[in-house]
Amino acid sequence: MSPSVKLKWIYASLAVFVALFSLQMGLLVGHQLENGKLQAVCITFILFDLLFGYTIIRAIWRIMAQSYLTRKSLKHFRSRRHDKLTKRLNYKYSSLGTEILVVRDEAFVALAIGMRKPKIVLSTAMLHMFDEDEVKAILLHEWHHCQNRDNVKMFLLTLLTEGFSYLPIMKPVFRYCQTWTELLADRFAIRQMGTELHLASVLLKLAKIKKQNHAAAVHFAATTMHYRMIQVLEPNQTVKVKVAFLRPLLVSVLLLLLFMIGGDT
Repeated sequence: MSPSVKLKWIYASLAVFVALFSLQMGLLVGHQLENGKLQAVCITFILFDLLFGYTIIRAIWRIMAQSYLTRKSLKHFRSRRHDKLTKRLNYKYSSLGTEILVVRDEAFVALAIGMRKPKIVLSTAMLHMFDEDEVKAILLHEWHHCQNRDNVKMFLLTLLTEGFSYLPIMKPVFRYCQTWTELLADRFAIRQMGTELHLASVLLKLAKIKKQNHAAAVHFAATTMHYRMIQVLEPNQTVKVKVAFLRPLLVSVLLLLLFMIGGDT
């Protein structure tokens, strides 16, 4: 099974699992409020109520925080917009059909931002740091994120991971999906460039920069660097992302069964 298909199955399975869990939480609350009277007189029901409240509060907080941070970031980037380079890159890569915003910044910045209409943000430092082919590889990586709506997928996954953080399966699934999201964007860039050379050069340079200045904001290379380096330096080797699923899954299923039992009592 290809990684992209596997990711789709994971997203679908996670959606079903969370839906079942949410349904059971709703049934428990409904059972307690039966006839308009609160029936939560045992510690088990009180615990379930706390989990339900925690899930709702965390989900609302994440939505508000994400909305605020996105608006703040866009405002900051636009205030530091480099008009000449922005116009030049949008003209040069007009075939991508995605807005490119170049900002004045001494740190490496290369990211896809926005969910409804994502755009690519690059820093002037990044453009000076790499040659034309390397910049193109970075752009193609971020463009894949835009076309694949990865910002939306990762936001929803983050929302579920934070809201249901008490389910052990959530964090391993998040790490696995996050890793393959980056690896698939790299694969797209490699296919479009016809070689691993340029992306490998980018990752090697960024690894050196990160060692020298850990404070630098390196979105493009901040996650899953180990697997990404293997993919570009050893293209004939199958990348296996190691994440422990079994034990977290068993514990999460056990919690779901407890909710189901609690909803029927």
